[in-house]
Amino acid sequence: MRVLFVISILASSIFFSLTTCAQETVNVGVLVASKGQRMAYEHLAMQFEKEHPDIQIKYVIQNDTHYKRSIQNWLTQIKGLDVLYWQAGLRLNQIAAQGLLEPLDELWQAQRWQEHFPKGIQAIIRQDEHFYGLPYSYYQWGFYYKKSLFSQLGITVPQTWMEFISVCEKLKASGVTPIVVGGKGKWPAASWFDYLNLRINGLAFHQQLMKGHIPYTDTRVSNVLYKWKQLIDLRYFIPTMNDKNWTEVLPYIYRDIAGMTLLGNFAEQHIADKSSDDIAFFRFPEINPNIPLYEETPIEIFVMPKNAQHKAAAKVFLTFVGRADIQESLNNELGYIAPHNQAKKNSFYESYLNIEMKANDNGLAQYFDRDTAELMSIEGVKILSAFLSNADVELTALNLEKIRLQAFADDLVQH
Repeated sequence: MRVLFVISILASSIFFSLTTCAQETVNVGVLVASKGQRMAYEHLAMQFEKEHPDIQIKYVIQNDTHYKRSIQNWLTQIKGLDVLYWQAGLRLNQIAAQGLLEPLDELWQAQRWQEHFPKGIQAIIRQDEHFYGLPYSYYQWGFYYKKSLFSQLGITVPQTWMEFISVCEKLKASGVTPIVVGGKGKWPAASWFDYLNLRINGLAFHQQLMKGHIPYTDTRVSNVLYKWKQLIDLRYFIPTMNDKNWTEVLPYIYRDIAGMTLLGNFAEQHIADKSSDDIAFFRFPEINPNIPLYEETPIEIFVMPKNAQHKAAAKVFLTFVGRADIQESLNNELGYIAPHNQAKKNSFYESYLNIEMKANDNGLAQYFDRDTAELMSIEGVKILSAFLSNADVELTALNLEKIRLQAFADDLVQH
């Protein structure tokens, strides 16, 4: 009877344990910009729960504006979510510096992720020698153009700035405006400032400028604006596009009204099917041969808040998302690129996904709005977008500097 009693107690304990595990939920906050992205995350949860039936994934889904307003509250409330979507760069560094994130060093070591993710990406999510996130998506910026138009005009993809100017001249001479920018959302114009600064002054200068450590009235910033002004004065941009967003200018490429547009590869999901075979991509050309080709590569990450309620289960979820096969399937639906070295890089235009263009060891920038303070981002993109119309270097530099002094006022007082 004693043996049967012990067995009965053990059986009851096992049943209780399984019942408890079955009720465990990992609450995950995600930023979603489309129905397609929402379905991608739902499919991710389904895959995970199939392998881990004792853990349920429950999403808190918000759009860009609401998510960025909510995240600080989630991070500071007593009972927080277990995993949060976030963005690498200054935005990650700020919340890590506040002590609001759980370091993931043990998970990185146990899963040997340092062997599986590019060093350039690792550097972006590491602060004070600690890993504060798991990269699961990224996208890169460059020029989208119509192959048949370039072929018809005898144009080859430019590698240098002089070659780029030559391409613009050939397009303009043929009645095609070389470049179009959708200015309705303001932010696309910032990609021009970022890339020109990276190509002229390098990544270290760019990062210091984004952190507010360098005045926008610095001569090196003026050099960037003058280089940009050269293109505007030569009428290489279609003017007054502030009434159209970046998706609405894609038909200008299809119809040979414009020759190129500078966008991230998130654009690929929006390129019309009938035109997709005729659209290609090339990287922003070299300007200073002494400056490595740093790339604009926004990285999407998952982080674990300090106030997470189910940390053990959250680590199981992060381990799952860190796998090459899972990143491959997830990014195939998101329309982004999987950072895991062993994952297939999903893109309609794989020719640019080579050893040079992939997230590499040269060093990466995130994007103007991800690399700088919130006020600098909000007002800065407006000023940079206006530059496409006024091309006033001195006024633009002064306006940017005025915002810098406001956005980084506390840091400037401390120093």
